[in-house]
Amino acid sequence: MYKKSFSLIELIFMIVVMGIIASVALPKFMDTRNDAIVSSLKQDITTITTSIQSYYLLNGKIDKISDCVTLNSATWDISDTEIKYLENKKTCIDIKIEDSKLKVTIDNTTGTICQELTNQGISTISYSL
Repeated sequence: MYKKSFSLIELIFMIVVMGIIASVALPKFMDTRNDAIVSSLKQDITTITTSIQSYYLLNGKIDKISDCVTLNSATWDISDTEIKYLENKKTCIDIKIEDSKLKVTIDNTTGTICQELTNQGISTISYSL
């Protein structure tokens, strides 16, 4: 009996083709993932600033940020007067309340996600409460 199968050259050719496809597809996949994270962070920043401003307008003071807004603790590091997003174990986004001001600080040197946030127009800003 004679079995039909791939020759060694055909197998090597397929491995090369799959390697080329992977080298093109993997960066696109990573870009898509980063774009989704950036989009989510932009929405979170907007929600945080709006919620804090609304809470301050209604109550005249903010004792703890967690009273104003509820966030995913896996994504955000939340303390009484500050909310942080870490990238590469460094603070990328820092949102804090100081002297009746809400300060949003973006450090675009921490990684690609923060660079992309800056590229999309999200920058350091201060709001009066």
